[in-house]
Amino acid sequence: MRLSLMATLWLVAAPAMAQDATPPEDASATTMDTLVVRPDPEEVLDLYRFENPVEVEPTAFSRSWKEPTSLEQLGKNGGIVPVLAGLAAKGIQTGARKIPGWKEPRQAVIARPPPLDEEQAARALRLHHAGEALPATTEK
Repeated sequence: MRLSLMATLWLVAAPAMAQDATPPEDASATTMDTLVVRPDPEEVLDLYRFENPVEVEPTAFSRSWKEPTSLEQLGKNGGIVPVLAGLAAKGIQTGARKIPGWKEPRQAVIARPPPLDEEQAARALRLHHAGEALPATTEK
């Protein structure tokens, strides 16, 4: 049984072994140089190559829309924990304003003094009406 199996395999493999044999040298055959074939480079599609010539006015939706934070910006801001803490604080603040008796914190308005005293203001007005330029140095 083994002998017949080995003979069958040898008969089947014999033509394949004959194909691998080296051909005899032929003096009339010429050898060509190696040819390298490369595909054309693919064009990279750059979506930001051209700017949109049409400028769209902001709408009510775009004015109230806030882009979500990107993962890069989230990482630069310290991660998810500070962001969630800020959102929790904002939620607590909006909830606290609904408590009965809540009053908005107010700060009294304080007007700043005028930048020029009366003498300096009169001098500036006089120079302005005369058409003269102000000197480069400032007086105090």
